[in-house]
Amino acid sequence: MSENEPTPAPAPVDKAAEKVPEIETEEAWQPQLWSKLILLLVLVGYGIALVIANSDKVKISFLFVSVKVSLIWMILLCLVLGLVSGVLISQMHRHRKLEQARLELQAERNK
Repeated sequence: MSENEPTPAPAPVDKAAEKVPEIETEEAWQPQLWSKLILLLVLVGYGIALVIANSDKVKISFLFVSVKVSLIWMILLCLVLGLVSGVLISQMHRHRKLEQARLELQAERNK
């Protein structure tokens, strides 16, 4: 190198790279994640307790036949039937409202 040639400037020090360990330590504790995990564990524990507490056999009588099942299966069946019924009823209500709005709009156009 000669004296007339410019010397290369030293590479700039990236201040953000120096703060990475601090940011990582701040983001390492995730309270939202831990609260979701705790909630999941509580729900799983509650589900297990529900099954154990309702393991007795019950007799279900239909018209021509009767069966004995665990009470928990009866509870889950009622839960599923209620959920499906609620969804179907809400869809029927929604369809009826849309149909009514369509008919009102059509009546206004015909005036």
